[in-house]
Amino acid sequence: MTNRLHILLSDDTAKLLEGACLQTGATKTALVESAITELLAKKTEKRELEKITLRLDKMSKAVERLAGDAAAHTETLALYILYYLCITPPVPEASRGSMEALGRKRFELFIAQVGDRLMGTENFGDALLSHIGLERVATPDAENADASPSKSMQPKVLENVQ
Repeated sequence: MTNRLHILLSDDTAKLLEGACLQTGATKTALVESAITELLAKKTEKRELEKITLRLDKMSKAVERLAGDAAAHTETLALYILYYLCITPPVPEASRGSMEALGRKRFELFIAQVGDRLMGTENFGDALLSHIGLERVATPDAENADASPSKSMQPKVLENVQ
């Protein structure tokens, strides 16, 4: 189906249209329709490109956050390992068995806490920042979290395991 449209063109535009018709051998209708379609398609492509650009900006911010978290976690782990290797005294042979049993209990507690954090809505990085008085820029996920960071900073302790 075609729709009839009446338009008024300036003399210069009408001459351009007539010249294009003579050069290409196309009708005025075909040239005008082609020009309008191309103009509107470019606007649609531009809007789609803007949407993609916005999405890429969000993704790069997320990657930057992940990189910052990874750096903080790596530094924390490195400092803990350094402290552990430099400060922890060797265990005497006589108490090695009981110390290994205690170590297994602590390791099981540690793994349980890691699992809880991985399954939860809050991560240790956010809790640590909150604990020292800093806050990460709010994200949609962080706004929905209702857990108290200071509460999650408290480690679970096994009875008589220190």
